[in-house]
Amino acid sequence: MKAALQRTQIYLPNDLRQELERYRNDESLSEYLRNAARERLKRQKKKKTDLKKLADEVVGIAKGLRSEKEIEKWEREIREDRRLSDERMLKRWNEAKK
Repeated sequence: MKAALQRTQIYLPNDLRQELERYRNDESLSEYLRNAARERLKRQKKKKTDLKKLADEVVGIAKGLRSEKEIEKWEREIREDRRLSDERMLKRWNEAKK
């Protein structure tokens, strides 16, 4: 059973409309735009979910640190990891330039 549709009128700049005509293949313009809107919503929902997951992980890490000393130790570890990563990348870059 098909979902109920609601008519929506939009105005497209001529250049965008022409480009859509080149890429939509056998789909109607309406179907092409519906699919594009679905894909964009899916990406936005995933991005929002990913950001929430990241925030939860960061908060979880921070909650696990009980004292200022532990937080400073965690910061040092993160900075050291980044420094080592940068050194490895720079070494690979220099080797590739040879």
